[in-house]
Amino acid sequence: MKLRHLLFTIVLMTAGYTASAQQEAAESEKGLKKEAIKEFADKHLRLSGYLQGGFSWDEQGDPTTTFYLRRARVSLSGDFAKEKFDYRLQVDFAGGPKICDLYLRYKPLNGINVQLGQFKLPFSLENELYGPTKFEFIEYSYLTTYLVRNDGMYDGIKATGRDIGLQLYGGFIKRDGYNIINYNVGVFNGSGINSKDNNSSKDFIARLIIKPIKGLSLSGSYMYGETNYDGNRYMKSPRWAVGAIYDVRHWIARAEFASAKFDERKIDAFYALAGYHFEKPWSVVARYEFLNDDTITIPNQERITLGAVYKPFKFLRLQLNMSYTMYEDLKLPEVSNPSSLGANLMVSMIF
Repeated sequence: MKLRHLLFTIVLMTAGYTASAQQEAAESEKGLKKEAIKEFADKHLRLSGYLQGGFSWDEQGDPTTTFYLRRARVSLSGDFAKEKFDYRLQVDFAGGPKICDLYLRYKPLNGINVQLGQFKLPFSLENELYGPTKFEFIEYSYLTTYLVRNDGMYDGIKATGRDIGLQLYGGFIKRDGYNIINYNVGVFNGSGINSKDNNSSKDFIARLIIKPIKGLSLSGSYMYGETNYDGNRYMKSPRWAVGAIYDVRHWIARAEFASAKFDERKIDAFYALAGYHFEKPWSVVARYEFLNDDTITIPNQERITLGAVYKPFKFLRLQLNMSYTMYEDLKLPEVSNPSSLGANLMVSMIF
């Protein structure tokens, strides 16, 4: 081989190797960038959500049967500054887009943390600690529905149990992964979600949860508000609640009692439930509850609910509830029977 041919071959091989090395380096750099972007998104921009809909039948209802879309929520969350800060934005598209949660939390210490924005009220146990994808039943208890602003029957605020405000929270005396003493203290507008305050008063909420042993929680909470409702700009609405949870591997038991006053109207509510979690994917639950209204704004009533939960996959949850409701007083025209049966089937798609 002539010398020039040899030199030409060496040049071609060198150029090919250099191009290949450059391509490998570019692909490696591209892969590293993708990994960095994915790591950043997983930590700071976590996207999740769920869709809940179903079919219900109720002897007392109008209509008695209906298909429904309960929730269609998308959530963006994340943390930063070595997990000292975290945030959440949750939007519900069922019935028209609305912001459910929008808050920022600062967590400098185990015992003292700050949360600012719109979020679940820390009154009672069920409202804040049991979200729709974790809750054992399809419908919340009377206590949570009527006394924690999920329904506006008494104070005109139908706000999915949420409000805009500021709270301090934390725990003390850590043992085996949980805190024995836990607290929440907050100040809120008292006018519901996505709304400015409509009077100069603020709501005050305090809750204490004691966990003497693993799986057992005892709680007490207090809420004082002055609500602009039904022509009364400062309708006083103090309320208190006590409750207990026993939650171990297979068993769940929970009970709460709450009492509230809306000016001169006094409302008492109670529920007790028990359930058993089989080895996945089945759970069965039962609940008894009552609501007593001394002014008959709605009839005094008791309800027994039996339910089953089936979760064959991480993203799919099926719930079936059968309920029997007993009405004490029939003074209201919308209540025609002293008792009624109901059935509810809900499907949850979770991502």
